[in-house]
Amino acid sequence: MNPAVTSPDPGTTRPPAAPPARAERSSRGARLAARAEALATPRAALAVVAVAALGAVAVFIGRATFPNYDSYYTLIWGQELASGRLPDYDVFRTPTPHPLATLFAALLSPLGGAADRTLVFLALGFHLALLALLFRFAQMLLGTLVAVVAVAVLLTRVDLELFTLRAMVDVPFLALVFGAAVLELSRPRRGGSVLALLGLAGLLRPEAWVLAGLYVLWLTPAVGVRGFVRYGLMAAAAPIGWALADLVVTGDPLYSLTSTREVAGQFGRQRSPLEALLLLPDFLGGNEKIVNVVAGGLGGVLALVLLRRRAALPLALALVGMAVFLAIAAVGLSVIPRYLLIPSLIFNLCVAAALVGWTLARDRRVRGAAIALAVLALALVAFRTPSYARDLAKLNAQAVFVREQHLQLEEILERPEVVALLGSCGRITLPTHSTIPVVRFHTGLGKDAFEASINQTAPPTRGVLVISDFFNFEPDAARSTSGVSQRSARKWWSNYPLAGFERVAENDRWAVYARCG
Repeated sequence: MNPAVTSPDPGTTRPPAAPPARAERSSRGARLAARAEALATPRAALAVVAVAALGAVAVFIGRATFPNYDSYYTLIWGQELASGRLPDYDVFRTPTPHPLATLFAALLSPLGGAADRTLVFLALGFHLALLALLFRFAQMLLGTLVAVVAVAVLLTRVDLELFTLRAMVDVPFLALVFGAAVLELSRPRRGGSVLALLGLAGLLRPEAWVLAGLYVLWLTPAVGVRGFVRYGLMAAAAPIGWALADLVVTGDPLYSLTSTREVAGQFGRQRSPLEALLLLPDFLGGNEKIVNVVAGGLGGVLALVLLRRRAALPLALALVGMAVFLAIAAVGLSVIPRYLLIPSLIFNLCVAAALVGWTLARDRRVRGAAIALAVLALALVAFRTPSYARDLAKLNAQAVFVREQHLQLEEILERPEVVALLGSCGRITLPTHSTIPVVRFHTGLGKDAFEASINQTAPPTRGVLVISDFFNFEPDAARSTSGVSQRSARKWWSNYPLAGFERVAENDRWAVYARCG
């Protein structure tokens, strides 16, 4: 029996014996759960890790992808830092700088042009670590069977998998947060090691600051005033470090907040707290709203019944995550699904509880309700199976799009006739801002060598034009590159071979035109 699930109090009146069929269902569920526990051996874990690692390598080779816009700027800032210069955040549509990511990128700078693909490879490793930590988190709460099903549910999260394939900071951030959660579950009020992981997470995303602060309050009754001060300083290290980094680089300790808020306004991503509240069900569902919200929500209720007080940690993570999301809306930052990933993943774990939580129920009424919930959840999964297939096909198409965009852009930039023009024929005009950090990374040219057509007031009369078959550089970028609509962002000369410019090179996706002198 899973120790997380308690039997009825021995002091209560013994209920009547269950009918044979009901008793059989109960023993069948217990046997199924026990069999899963018996299979959870170190040898089995090692085999699963080996297969997962081989799978990650196969994905890295077979579906070669590249970092996204934010991550390419992080690589550039890491190069600047490694060369002894301060990162230059003063760029058009600057992404939010993340201090730990920039330091990490500085360590990758000796790899030169291979740093981008290396970052993707490391992101795949963080994704495996996240899956392993979520498995352990679920296993410690609800047993091995629920944990195995939870991983299967998590593998349907193609939005999270795309974040990994684009080497976004969200995945290592989540791994650090759930790593801290696993440590806390293994020994409540553990203290320093939990705060250390949350501190690292807090240098990637500010949500961890709130988690660290609340954790210090949780520790206080056990550690007293001196412990509160000591752990409070640990919790404050990440926000102070972030503010100091902003102060040193820009002279403004609140630069990340103000800059991110400004860009959120440009992209039209700001929402009122009420609007953000209404978006919760949609964003919590990730790429599969119905199963994750309906089955996950009901599975969460079952998990509360089964776990009782032990549900405090996952419940706190979910509630704090949603509260921070609403606070993000209140201060005018981007209201996007990425900022609900922690509670969204908790809902994924609860889908697993909905599917197989009945195996843990001992009370016959709870077990009956849990079996009914499992039937409903299974029906929802079956109903949404075509959607899962479409999601996987879409992920594959996005990965192929990214690969072709990048590989063919690199290919044309490396042609001798193009190399001879870069930096010597005037400014390089690109369709949107999304392409600029990629070309900067591969050419080594500074920010002043480039301009996005969406930031121009008139078409260029000289220089280099780099145009593409696609206006948006990112896959499925239906969102606008300004705050209103794609049409308003795009200028008539975006991606257009202007008169007087001669074609220098062309491949299946890109073309380069030039007018020097």
